[in-house]
Amino acid sequence: MGSKSRISKYIVPIIQKYIDNNKISMYIEPFCGGCNIIDKINCDTKIASDSNEYLIELFKYLQNDGKLPESISREEYSLVRSNINNYPKWYVGAVGFLSSYNGRFFDGGYAKAGYEITKTGQRYRDYYQESKRNILTQISNLKDTTFVHKNYSEISPVNAIIYCDPPYQGVKQYLNSGNFNYDLFWDTIREWDKNNIVLISELN
Repeated sequence: MGSKSRISKYIVPIIQKYIDNNKISMYIEPFCGGCNIIDKINCDTKIASDSNEYLIELFKYLQNDGKLPESISREEYSLVRSNINNYPKWYVGAVGFLSSYNGRFFDGGYAKAGYEITKTGQRYRDYYQESKRNILTQISNLKDTTFVHKNYSEISPVNAIIYCDPPYQGVKQYLNSGNFNYDLFWDTIREWDKNNIVLISELN
């Protein structure tokens, strides 16, 4: 869930410098994903927004000291995937993000625990438990973050630092970000840039 954890140590100082040097009091991430950047940012007001409501509800649930399932079986994964509307949204988020390969929300397949081959031999991995530990470690740094379920185009920021990590053009999209309109995105960024400082991660 989120791909910036390994390189956050390079990204966060850049963002933080803009916040500090410009005395900015509001920081916004319109594509918060796994929150691997915003959990390390210091700012008076932090807003994490995403178009996936199950992700947002999961973070809100954990902010309020909600408990995650001890484990998720393949059968439970398939049942929730086929009957999403029958479960609390936070639970759908937990199953869909924490139990799918690469956090792809029911798009990467069930991440079954087992052994994998590495350069130094076999290694046992329990993907759900790893994801669970990671998000529970994160949440202590997200208590002061406001979580919002919105499409980025619905946001009208002023005097903020905005960090965008949109779906990358030319690579496989997440299930809920297919048909992403890049022309609309860049038009929106140009409007935001009139009254904000906007930073973007992109491959192009």
